Amino acid sequence: MSFVGSYKHSLDSKKRIFIPSKFREDLGDEFYITRKFDTYLSIYTADEWQAYVEKIEKLPESEAVEIQDFLLGAAQKCAPDSSGRIILDDQLARHAGIKKNVVFVGVGKQIRIWAEEVWSEREQTRDFTKMREIMKQYGL
Repeated sequence: MSFVGSYKHSLDSKKRIFIPSKFREDLGDEFYITRKFDTYLSIYTADEWQAYVEKIEKLPESEAVEIQDFLLGAAQKCAPDSSGRIILDDQLARHAGIKKNVVFVGVGKQIRIWAEEVWSEREQTRDFTKMREIMKQYGL
């Protein structure tokens, strides 16, 4: 499975948000959302989440505690309602700066959720030269 594409949606007054229909089937009945070190959120299928957690659990405890607290402690297990909506946790929304409008971006094995304003800024300031060099370096 590979998530691709970007889709805009908005939080409603009850902090519910539609998961794009193009993503819902591949996400399954339950999936996970967590924050990342940048100002976005990531959605993982249950299987990808389990694999991610297992990698984190292999870290030495002395190095893993803060990572576990940050990533796992803030994670949200989601099961969309019959309309394909979830309630976005306040802590996650604050981390990503989400107030109303969001952009869901499929990036392979995960989906990123950006505040629309942050995403728009990134789109305007992309360093295409740097990206070309990286892609060339890796034969892409």
